[in-house]
Amino acid sequence: MAFKIRIMASHGKPGRGPVPRIIYKAEAYEEGDQFRERKWQCLHDHETVEHAFNCGMVWLGDQHGPAPGGRVETA
Repeated sequence: MAFKIRIMASHGKPGRGPVPRIIYKAEAYEEGDQFRERKWQCLHDHETVEHAFNCGMVWLGDQHGPAPGGRVETA
């Protein structure tokens, strides 16, 4: 089964200012899953979308099976 990657954003721990910082995590779901149930999530926070995306791509590259065809979804 092919996987797609998405990036999820959420509030992190409060910083020095009144607005909490934003953290990003990569998630993977099966391409054919209409509900897009999460099958994997990185276990650490990323400070940028790019770092989270790269983390997801490394995980995706480590998976066995058919290549996803380069189709990546970010949210």
